Amino acid sequence: MNKPLYILYVLSILLFSCKNNNQSVREPLNHTRQKVDMKSVDDNRNRNKREEEYIKKLIKQDSTHQYKDSGHGFWYYYEVQKPNEAQKIEVGDKVRLNYEIRDLSNNIIYPATEIGDKTYWVDHENYFRGFREAVKLMKQGEEAWFIFPSNAAYGYHGDEKKIGSSVPLKMKLIIKSIKKHQKEDYEKN
Repeated sequence: MNKPLYILYVLSILLFSCKNNNQSVREPLNHTRQKVDMKSVDDNRNRNKREEEYIKKLIKQDSTHQYKDSGHGFWYYYEVQKPNEAQKIEVGDKVRLNYEIRDLSNNIIYPATEIGDKTYWVDHENYFRGFREAVKLMKQGEEAWFIFPSNAAYGYHGDEKKIGSSVPLKMKLIIKSIKKHQKEDYEKN
């Protein structure tokens, strides 16, 4: 077959295979999904607002501590602060730490003795968002208490063990040592 006939043949196949059959896109059968999703969004916003108001009330009632706003949606105060310590924790650092988790009524959920000392590769392990940001606010030898609304803690799902759905938390965090990021160290583990 010569080239002009071949091109004409291909074009005719394309032209006839793309015939317009005047079909339109079918509308969804159920229009309630968007309403349900918006209700869920509104419920979450209301829960977050109530938790934040409650946490701010607790902070205001605690006259013995100077709380700081983390800028990440949670608050904290130092029990031991090392302002002269130059070494800040950064992504990829290997940090030896200990922590304890409580509810906002100060009931211990996970005691530090049960958790034990942990080694944490900063931002390379799957901890809740507030924990990851809290570690980066501290230096070696510091101890601090953090108050997390549920959206900065374990969120809607909880931890599927002792922490239920949408539970705000208090956490005491102690930074015992920091080993600065070495790419080859992380690749070994």
